[in-house]
Amino acid sequence: MLYALVLLIADDGTSRSRPSYWAYPCAALAVISFLINHGGRADTDEILRLVASLAAVTIAALLLARNRRLREQVRARDVRYETIFNSLALAIWEHDFTEVMAELNAIEAGGVDDLEAYLRANPGRVAHMCSLVRITHANDAAMRLLDLEGEAGFFERLSDFLPEEDESFLEGLLALDRRSPTFEIECQVRTARGNLIPIFITMRLPTDGNGYDRVCGSVLDLTERKRMERNLDVARLERDEALHRAIIGGLSTSISHEVSQPLSSINAYLAAAGRWLDRRPPAVTEARRVIGQAQHAGEDAAQVIAQVHEVVERGRLERSPIPFAPLIRRVSGAIRSRQPTATIELTLDDGNDHILGEVQLLERLVSSLIGGALNAAHRPDEQRAIGIASCADGSYVRLNITCSATAEPAGPLVSDRQPAHLSAGSLGLCRAIAQFHGGSIRVTRNGAGTGIDIELELPRACDTE
Repeated sequence: MLYALVLLIADDGTSRSRPSYWAYPCAALAVISFLINHGGRADTDEILRLVASLAAVTIAALLLARNRRLREQVRARDVRYETIFNSLALAIWEHDFTEVMAELNAIEAGGVDDLEAYLRANPGRVAHMCSLVRITHANDAAMRLLDLEGEAGFFERLSDFLPEEDESFLEGLLALDRRSPTFEIECQVRTARGNLIPIFITMRLPTDGNGYDRVCGSVLDLTERKRMERNLDVARLERDEALHRAIIGGLSTSISHEVSQPLSSINAYLAAAGRWLDRRPPAVTEARRVIGQAQHAGEDAAQVIAQVHEVVERGRLERSPIPFAPLIRRVSGAIRSRQPTATIELTLDDGNDHILGEVQLLERLVSSLIGGALNAAHRPDEQRAIGIASCADGSYVRLNITCSATAEPAGPLVSDRQPAHLSAGSLGLCRAIAQFHGGSIRVTRNGAGTGIDIELELPRACDTE
């Protein structure tokens, strides 16, 4: 039966020969030894011992053959997993947090209740624990990420390539202390050449208190993503500059038209006032009313010039989320203070609807539309009234302004190409501002054709809560 030891010694896990190659000679030697010692004089006990020895050799050979197949399967599986591990484009390295967990347990045993406050107050202790984290394994992608030639030259400790000023390790310590199942954070690592690269690391942490010696972290290189974000920011700035230049170009072509209209109205009103005064007796009341209208037209001209000057002087336009309903209330209140006899009926949706834009431009836009609607009513000051309503859906925020007139105005209010003209508001400038914010303006007749409806549509900003 001692021949079974020969099989165990021969099968050391490195030999390529099968166990059967040794089993047959051992069995033959056992039989030869039996024949030499006993020959034909063997009794039953001696034959049973021979059978037992042959059975032991056979069983040992079978078990060793089975173990050999299992080792080959494990070796093939390891090679397959190692190939997958190294062929991944995602960088992966394995951490050993055993010593770190011992440090954390020692800190808690020392009576520290607030671990985060303690670690922030002791950055040296954090740096020491970072130096305790061993890197036990890394794939080829991790080598390329950190500009290393091979795993033999890979960093041995996490502190070798994690900058001390990076707070990601402190967050990782807190995740370990909370027994969080996963840990994800964006941080920076230092390559072998000393360059800092941005990464996003994800680790699955043990929650049962075991396995801290094999904590794998998958690492995504964010260098290309950061570069694309910078390029997108530059593209956005260039787009804003182009839109700004487009607005300036639109203003330069429409400013003469926008200013000439109120100036023409002033001339017409002053001529009408002269005719009223030439009457005998002079119609002073009518002349004053017409002169007041001329004054409003002059204010409209000054408002158009102020809008153009403000847009040109500002240079770059800054966008931010703006609540729509408060903006309308603010502008309506300012108009009421300037024209206390006008009636403005508000029906606003007080939902949390925001638009992304430049606040002063939008205030000018809404002010021009409301002022133009008031002047388009063609009523005495004490009878002018408009309705303002707002609503929103999933994509757009809408402002509807409705005004009606007692009679068809003397001048041409509408034409085929332009459904209604706001003589008191700079409609061209308003449309340019609306288009800059991705919106549009529609002006149409209402009722019997003597009033107008104005609809302003602007894209709704993303959820700002």
